[in-house]
Amino acid sequence: MVDRPRVMLVEDDADLAQATAETLESAGFVVEAHASAAPALAALGPDWPGVVLSDLRMPGMSGLDMLDRARVVAPAVPFIVITGHGDVAAAIRAMRAGAHDFLEKPCDPDLLIDILRRAVEMRRLQLENAALRQRLASSVLPTDRLLGRSPVMQDLRRRVAALAGLRVDLLIAGESGTGKELVARCLHDMSARREGPFVALNCGALTEADVDRELFGVAGEHPGRIASAQGGTLYLDELESMPDALQVRLLRVLEAREITPLGGPARAVDLRILGSVKADPAALIAEGRLRADLYHRFNAGALKLPPLREREGDALLLIGHFADEAAARHNLPKPVLSPTLRRQAEYHHWPGNVREARNLAERLVIGLEPSFAPIGGAAPVPVESYDRAMESFENRLLQAALLQTGGRKAEAAELLGIPRKRLYLRLRQHGLA
Repeated sequence: MVDRPRVMLVEDDADLAQATAETLESAGFVVEAHASAAPALAALGPDWPGVVLSDLRMPGMSGLDMLDRARVVAPAVPFIVITGHGDVAAAIRAMRAGAHDFLEKPCDPDLLIDILRRAVEMRRLQLENAALRQRLASSVLPTDRLLGRSPVMQDLRRRVAALAGLRVDLLIAGESGTGKELVARCLHDMSARREGPFVALNCGALTEADVDRELFGVAGEHPGRIASAQGGTLYLDELESMPDALQVRLLRVLEAREITPLGGPARAVDLRILGSVKADPAALIAEGRLRADLYHRFNAGALKLPPLREREGDALLLIGHFADEAAARHNLPKPVLSPTLRRQAEYHHWPGNVREARNLAERLVIGLEPSFAPIGGAAPVPVESYDRAMESFENRLLQAALLQTGGRKAEAAELLGIPRKRLYLRLRQHGLA
């Protein structure tokens, strides 16, 4: 028998609560109703299998206050709020605080049921993925997720295992697509904090004001990611994108283990902080994008992730692994890699790293033409013979030299570092004389 979808209804108006419950039960939902926020929160936990549907305007603890607390005790449970007609400001505050969606009173029954069904399906997938991760975690070591047979990957697995149990904050450095968040999750899952939450924030995807609010929180409105990671691990991606003033505040958190949310008092926090950057930390410091004191505070154990081009033999292994996953997900046969494709993979520079290998495998499985990302965003070079390619290159080089010198051949020869006679011969060869 399939479990019926569950909804926790929080509504202080008894008549409205009864009418809403009857509507939802007739649509197949199991409704757990509460007249106030406190008992609802007491029944809520990280593994609660349904969604929350709550009024915002309630006596005692408001729906917004309940939302803030629910984000801490059950961060993955979808929270849908009901606002009074025209109360747009409250709805915006709720969405910024992490609400899944909002509805205006009076709620259209069909719209309410549609939104709840979508939220319940999202919650079902969350729980399925969590169960799958738990089964995988119990059957293999977390470091086994770091795929690769190359010596640099074997060394990385050893370093992750050695650093995971230490009570230190770490900085992870690596190009885009090298698996920085995956390494951070391995460090969390192998640490004493593995029972606590793993909270991630991409600093490069938010404005300065948003990073401030999301990281440190706002008293009475939003707890912030640092508070939400209490007892667990906070992972901050693209630290180099964080403004200098916020880097200073983060340094204080690392040193004093306390935060001061906007409009509230300082309070102690207990968590591990992992940061990551997309370039060499020394270069970022020289460019003024990463504070040296923040880097050295992390540098008790810095991890540098190798790009895929330095992982000899791993590209084909990864393509095969991701192709297996994609074939199972789409219920399609696993593709056979042609000798030409294998050679291309072996010699490719892999500017997109592991993420690029995953995308290529996905294209192979679903029947699209495989494509290799060009280096630095340049147009792909057509396949042609060596002699023809060199001739084309020389032609472009000669034209560029003449353009730069305004057609003055003596200066062009000097710019190219060749005798004038040789330049004249090559120009005649290409019809440029």
